[in-house]
Amino acid sequence: MRLALILVLLGPVAWAGPQPQVAGLAHHMEGVPACLDAAADTQAAQACIGRFAEGCMTAEADGQTTLGMMFCTLAEHDAWDDLLNREYRAAMAAAQAADVAEAEHFPEHAVMADALRKAQRAWIAFRDAECGFAHAQWGAGTMRQIAGASCHLDMTAQRTIHLKFLWDDMR
Repeated sequence: MRLALILVLLGPVAWAGPQPQVAGLAHHMEGVPACLDAAADTQAAQACIGRFAEGCMTAEADGQTTLGMMFCTLAEHDAWDDLLNREYRAAMAAAQAADVAEAEHFPEHAVMADALRKAQRAWIAFRDAECGFAHAQWGAGTMRQIAGASCHLDMTAQRTIHLKFLWDDMR
């Protein structure tokens, strides 16, 4: 998935010469999990989004180039994507536990895990379409690379935060 995302965002530019590797920028993103974990609420968690990509862009020699910005943004996206998987697993476990409890008295309403799975699949399709549109809006311009990467970062981080605080919001 990550390689496909990079190839879509780069298009023909990918073969123009040596490019920094997203994985090589991961050390700039080591603080993303701690930032999210330290956040007491959604507002505090949202302050984490983009912070580490910005630090990467400042620290890397080519960080202020179009490709440098895109690669730093994709590196932060990858960190959030890992967290999204963590938070989805936790949300699914909670939904399954809620279904077990609900099934005891109202088995016909024990559908939370299935609904979450369907919502996540629909969200992935929406994110990909929305970010494809953000990318396409720039036509052949190089800003499409940054726009597409930024969209993936923002939407993935927002979904991660939503899942992390989902149960808090239900209380």
